[in-house]
Amino acid sequence: MTTYAIGNVKGNYRLLVKLLEKIQFDPDNDCLWFTGNLVNEGAESLAVLRFVKDLGKKAVTVLGNQELHLLALAEGFAHPEAGDTLDDILNAPDRDELLKWLRRRGFIHHDSKLNFTLVHAGIPAEWSFSQALTFGYEVESALSQNNYMALLENREQGQSRWHAKLRGWKRLSFIINAYTLMKYCDEQGKLDFNAGGAVGTQAEGLLPWYRLPDRLTSNLNIIFADDADFEDDIFPGIYPLSSQGQLSALKLAVRPERISIACSEELLGK
Repeated sequence: MTTYAIGNVKGNYRLLVKLLEKIQFDPDNDCLWFTGNLVNEGAESLAVLRFVKDLGKKAVTVLGNQELHLLALAEGFAHPEAGDTLDDILNAPDRDELLKWLRRRGFIHHDSKLNFTLVHAGIPAEWSFSQALTFGYEVESALSQNNYMALLENREQGQSRWHAKLRGWKRLSFIINAYTLMKYCDEQGKLDFNAGGAVGTQAEGLLPWYRLPDRLTSNLNIIFADDADFEDDIFPGIYPLSSQGQLSALKLAVRPERISIACSEELLGK
């Protein structure tokens, strides 16, 4: 069995199909990991969501910021944003089933045999591996239970630094934002959820989250969606999947090996 990690699909079902054809994905024997942001931007978010859900145990997906936006939008706790392409999901006959399935996805996935960890955005430097799993489970539990709407309603973005005394909505909000929005931080580990862009364009004093010295999960091989388009040098144990104008797959192996397969819009004949 081969496992492939795939970057942000962003509602582009045809591009996903072309990529799967290129890597010769076999649903009977292979497995797909998705970095989140399955939906939005592209016009085929509903098709993407149905496809990944129907793969069952052959697909693992973590939640990204677009899935959280979709869930909040569905419950009336967010407003449509310019460029949203989520109406097909919100008006679909299987809407409730799809949204319930999304609420039961995680924020972090680890495979000890493959020795890879999957997240959407990153892991704060001060979290150990066991803490990352525990904190992810806290939010996953809240999101999958009947009071999930309270979490969506009370989520906030103000807290930018983790500390163990965080409680309530501030704690859960920080965990969600860290897993779905983090890109840059300062030298003390304080996250800037608004910073983005390639390395060298960020504000002075900020660095990519994975370059912070003494990061407690530096021993992990971490796969994440490169929403910032870092264009950074290869960094040990870090496997960003670009989200800029392409869809990439990374073939996973027991020995970490970077094998990227890009599928651009040109393959669609555009």
